[in-house]
Amino acid sequence: MKKHLPWFTLFLLFGIFNFNAQESSYGVRIGANLSSISSDDIPENLEDSRFGFVVGFLAEFPITEKISIQPEFQYSSQGNDDETLRVDYLQLPIFLKYNFKDRFNVHIGPQAGLKIWEWEDNTVLETNFNTFDFAAVAGVGVNLTENFFADLRYAFGISNIIDDEGIPGGIDASSRNIQLSFGYKL
Repeated sequence: MKKHLPWFTLFLLFGIFNFNAQESSYGVRIGANLSSISSDDIPENLEDSRFGFVVGFLAEFPITEKISIQPEFQYSSQGNDDETLRVDYLQLPIFLKYNFKDRFNVHIGPQAGLKIWEWEDNTVLETNFNTFDFAAVAGVGVNLTENFFADLRYAFGISNIIDDEGIPGGIDASSRNIQLSFGYKL
């Protein structure tokens, strides 16, 4: 029986997703970020938040009438306002979404980020960012119409984003990000 359990679980999950496949939706979203790097090792004059943008694609797969899974793929410009502390990511958040009626929702989940750009002219402050960034994200959303929506999210970095190799004592820094976006579901 134990050797059949993984197959049964896979069959059950496939059945749930297949049953709700006609209700799956896809969309795009665009918005603004207010991000910062949280660290005791960054000088006060470099702590100002960076205003950036986010753009991405999403899919929503209902599990029940109120609960769905929403994976996304997005570009996000983050870091601090000082150009030596700017970094851009390709991110993959995966949300567990709870819908209150047809209008409001809350969503929570992990987010993995892959660094695709960082400021290279680090003559004032030698900063190198790690390749990966991991965060926990929570948000609220509202369906403005059947197709248009808005959401507000907060991402709390759980990994060290600064490559502190070769730095005596190291640097501990994590990302923080508030994001307001608007989107359209097809």
